[in-house]
Amino acid sequence: MDAGTKQLADILNGNRVLEVPYYQRSYVWKEEQWSRFLSDMEYITSTGRDYFLGSIILKQQPTGISPFDVQSIIDGQQRFTTFALFFKSLCLKTDDMETFESKFMVRDRKTKTRQTAIRHSINDREDFEKIVALQTDEPFTSLHTSNIIRAYNYFQANINPDKIDIDTLLNHVIFIGISLQQGEDEQVIFDTINSLGVRLTTGELLKNYFFTESTREEYEELWMPIFEKDRAMSNYWDEEVNSGRLKRANIDFFFTAYLNIKIQDPALKVSGDHKIRYRRSEGLFNNYKDFITTYGQKKKDMIYDILDYALIYHENINPEIAKGEIPGTPGIERINFLIFVLEYTTIVPYVLYLLKNVPDTAERNAMFGYIESYILRRQICKSDNKNFSDLFSENLILNQVTTFESLKDYIESKDENQALALPLDRQITRCCHTQSYPNKKSLAILYLLETAVREGKPHATRLYPFERYSLEHLMPKSWEESWPLPDNVTEEQRDTAVGCLGNLAMIPGKLNSSISNASWAVKKDGKGKNQGITYYASDIELLADVVSSPVWNEENISERADWIARKANEVWPSYLPEEDDSDVSESVGIPESEDSGTARNMSQDYTQFSLNGARATSKSQFVTDFVRAYVQKHPEKTFAELRNVFSIDLCSKGYKFIGFLCSEEEYEAWDNKYKSKRYSINKPGGRLSSADGISFYVNTQWSIDGMDGILKLAKSEGFKVTRQEHSTPLRHRLFSRNQ
Repeated sequence: MDAGTKQLADILNGNRVLEVPYYQRSYVWKEEQWSRFLSDMEYITSTGRDYFLGSIILKQQPTGISPFDVQSIIDGQQRFTTFALFFKSLCLKTDDMETFESKFMVRDRKTKTRQTAIRHSINDREDFEKIVALQTDEPFTSLHTSNIIRAYNYFQANINPDKIDIDTLLNHVIFIGISLQQGEDEQVIFDTINSLGVRLTTGELLKNYFFTESTREEYEELWMPIFEKDRAMSNYWDEEVNSGRLKRANIDFFFTAYLNIKIQDPALKVSGDHKIRYRRSEGLFNNYKDFITTYGQKKKDMIYDILDYALIYHENINPEIAKGEIPGTPGIERINFLIFVLEYTTIVPYVLYLLKNVPDTAERNAMFGYIESYILRRQICKSDNKNFSDLFSENLILNQVTTFESLKDYIESKDENQALALPLDRQITRCCHTQSYPNKKSLAILYLLETAVREGKPHATRLYPFERYSLEHLMPKSWEESWPLPDNVTEEQRDTAVGCLGNLAMIPGKLNSSISNASWAVKKDGKGKNQGITYYASDIELLADVVSSPVWNEENISERADWIARKANEVWPSYLPEEDDSDVSESVGIPESEDSGTARNMSQDYTQFSLNGARATSKSQFVTDFVRAYVQKHPEKTFAELRNVFSIDLCSKGYKFIGFLCSEEEYEAWDNKYKSKRYSINKPGGRLSSADGISFYVNTQWSIDGMDGILKLAKSEGFKVTRQEHSTPLRHRLFSRNQ
């Protein structure tokens, strides 16, 4: 190895070819770097002083094969490429192509041909050589745009040739040049560069770690098709995505997720201390090397496993999800929305694990739907996210949770008061009245809900992509001027109402400020050329009733918060047993304290049913009463025959139970902490008997949709059923303490 000070003119000497190795990244500099570079070149020209531009590392390639001195660029590709594009534009402007060709072209005297002195990698070679071949000083146009083209066009538009002197630059741009001979190991140099802070992606470092010149064919057969097939593929992996508070290359994001999956393999027995270290995104390349060495992983086997997961990742993970449509039913598109819009990046390892290990699409989508319910319910309730990352990066993978039922069982094992618990329906309803959220999160909740609510319904227009919508407070945050405060409402209560989901709307546009803060009549219908809510809200399900309302006040907000909560509980079901409907209703609308100004709302679906003219009861009590009446009508039916009538197919989907009917013996043997709520053991008349003497209980977990089959069965048996819509009179109770 040889090191020393080198001028730019020494390196580009007319006989040397600098070759970008196949494993290096594409050209990634952007306007921030180009602007600084141009400023530096003007500074060097004006001062005439030597200017240090860092270290470069070149490795000598075998001689005799080429008529030129060929050296690989181990470090310096971005700077040399920028110099070539910069000088090309400058020389075209100054009509000095002779200087450009003397430095950035080499002549083969035998064949009397010229070629570029910088040979680019496969991803950038075509664009770079087209730029080098330009003959006129004008922007370069192309059907696609790469960073190579952008850089040239930036210099073409911004270079002032009066401020730049080529000879001064060639003689005063200084590098520390490090030259490696053929036998020296560039891997050591790569590791050294990384330790000194050069920002190479984990993918680039791993590529160099796994492959060498001697295994180039394996690289081209395995790695290239997945990571570097073409420009679109390279752009996908190079794209920056949000990961917590940081922006990282998509490829780094993938490699973090993959290692999180790999270390949970029970067969490897990775220690707890190592798991903590390996899960960190910092020092990711070193973590890979340590993991491979410590746990005896064969490189080739790991390459195949990485590529399997990388293909799955590329086919399913979409950082651009906010720019396209998403369906209203559970699936990977909605999961992408959670990852990249709501920024739940910690779920990626488990999502990849499911994509690889759950081949049945219906089962996998059911699990994705449950994950969505879990996240959105916690988002609405602003649940504590302590240990949330552990759940998706470790626990679910380590326990090999790969079925819908096992996922539900795992989440249901968390007690209501634990940090990772799934919020109940009543908590969702309360939070729709009381919680406020950052604008982007509020908009994301409404958008996901809108896509699900409108699914399967005919609409005049389709939804726009998420990024086209903005959030609007129906009653404005600046309400003081045009929205007088009623005597029975405090400022604190109004501010709570203004910020809650019941008062928020997603609209495909942005209201003029004069409309946004105006009275309800103006805000709804607009004024002059400025459109109002009605114009923007057409065909949006979540605003259908809003735009028909002649007034908008705390009462309307409360009613809409109830409606949104009901829809949220339908779209994102918990499958957890709730208290009996009639029991919960007593606590609805009672403020948490005398002076808190915050109301506790636990309303849910209070639809009641009457059997043969008897007093109307909750869904769960009605079903129990109906089964008892059926048994009395058919006293000869055995338990098996009753089970055939009251089959599990009638039950609401998703809940954990033994069946519609559960024998006393089955109930006692069932290990489920919620079983006393899932069956009628505590209901009046909840213990029944069949003709063959078997005692049994009745399922109590019913959604309003799940009641349809029960009602049809009851009517087919000649029973008279009356349905009573019963909603909590919250609007009469929410502010009662101030009246």
